Amino acid sequence: MSWFKKGKTAALAIVALALAMAAGCSGGNGTSPPETLNGTDGKKEEGSVTFKVLFDYNVDPKGMSLTDNEYIRFLKEKTGVEIQLNSPGSAGYIDKINVLMASGNYPDAFAVSDRDLIMKYAKDGLLADLSPYINDTANYPNIKKVMPESSWLPVTENGKVWAFPYSRPDGLSQVVYINKEWLTKLNLKEPKTIDEFYQVMKAFAQQDPDGNGKQDTFGLLTGNNVDQGARVFKAAFNAEAYSIRDGKVTPPEITPEHKEFLKFMNKLVSEKILDPEFPTVTGPIFQQKFKSLKYGVISGFWHYPSGLELPKEVMDKYIAVELPPHKDGSPSVFSYASLNRHYIAIPKNTKNIDRLMKFMDWAVSPEGMKFSFLGIPNVNYKETNGTIEAAQQLAPIHWSFSLVRTGQLNEDIKKYIGVVYPKEAVDNLTLANKIGKPDLLRSALPYYPELSGFNLTKIVDEYTTKAILGNADVDKTWDDYVSRWRSAGGDKAIQFWTDWYNKEGKSIVK
Repeated sequence: MSWFKKGKTAALAIVALALAMAAGCSGGNGTSPPETLNGTDGKKEEGSVTFKVLFDYNVDPKGMSLTDNEYIRFLKEKTGVEIQLNSPGSAGYIDKINVLMASGNYPDAFAVSDRDLIMKYAKDGLLADLSPYINDTANYPNIKKVMPESSWLPVTENGKVWAFPYSRPDGLSQVVYINKEWLTKLNLKEPKTIDEFYQVMKAFAQQDPDGNGKQDTFGLLTGNNVDQGARVFKAAFNAEAYSIRDGKVTPPEITPEHKEFLKFMNKLVSEKILDPEFPTVTGPIFQQKFKSLKYGVISGFWHYPSGLELPKEVMDKYIAVELPPHKDGSPSVFSYASLNRHYIAIPKNTKNIDRLMKFMDWAVSPEGMKFSFLGIPNVNYKETNGTIEAAQQLAPIHWSFSLVRTGQLNEDIKKYIGVVYPKEAVDNLTLANKIGKPDLLRSALPYYPELSGFNLTKIVDEYTTKAILGNADVDKTWDDYVSRWRSAGGDKAIQFWTDWYNKEGKSIVK
């Protein structure tokens, strides 16, 4: 997943949000000298407050102090709130949080991407319900106005909201790439339907599009989770989203559509259109194979044309195209369980929660989002007559100090992204939003503690690999696979979700 880079030579400020807490102390105490600062509602806030926030980030801070830097000072001047970050490191991060929460030695706030962990803490009575602040539009005017309703679904239960989502403007992140030079070389038209994609990929695999006299190219590249590449056809066969079948909440992995998807993918392997090494293709290997220019079709992130993850000379050979529609002609979409990168939870005994929520209200305001993407005006960027230019290079983690983002992708956000990313990438992001959609039903499903013990994901992953490779005949083994999934706890999960859906889910998932 990509994150916006700041400054023309800035390192990729990618997929991380930094939060922190000095191990030990809880409180949001007003430790700074008293001063009068503007709150987000235009009223005066007396004194400043400091919040220590725990966060696990994967961006090199490059020596930057997480408790005293120009971004902290800028935000404090703007809001009266000082955010000090601390991270114990990725290794054992969740264990560290669990120890702190169990000991009662709470941080003022903390970030985790695991929604189930947040809901567990909420069930244990450890977190503050944020819904009163979210619904108080007089004192917190931006939150409800700009945050997508879907962003709250994963952490909402019985009307209570247990964390503030960092909702990504590029959360709808993937597009389909196809080798345009191979299309020209083989005199092929850009494919539109599933069958046209199949014919084009077959030609890519069999007609020597790179002209080296060898049959060493493939029509499709995918990874071991069949997400990048094969996802094109998951979407086309309508095998990605949760749905209501026979009155029950049904995961896509046990639907007839998923069966057809697996049969199609097995056909690609048997005809050597899909690289059979896909079960061993991790993220780094995926990029290595992509760079080899031996693959015709993939699905991948919108930002690839930037040249930051993949060489520009590679991406110059590819164009982003629309998804093939469903067999009945209706549009297909990439379905996303959530557009949230992570969540910020606040323990219920944190002091001055109202000030922290006002800070986050400012962070998702137009001014706050501009800081999140561009940094400090007249320091990190300059704006003249509406034209924005990067100035001083941003620190890779500058955006982490504002804690949250809204998932809105409006013209202003595109403009900020365009300061660093090329037009092709921004156009791809627009396309990704056209062909992507949040799976609202999946996002809203309630916390089910027993689910993690069922190993349903393992059952699905194992069968998917066997079926695509041809080690399991889908027509002969499908019913056994579904029965195994159901008996391993799947039926219990479906019943739990369906009871919730009939009781309250219908009014939430519209």
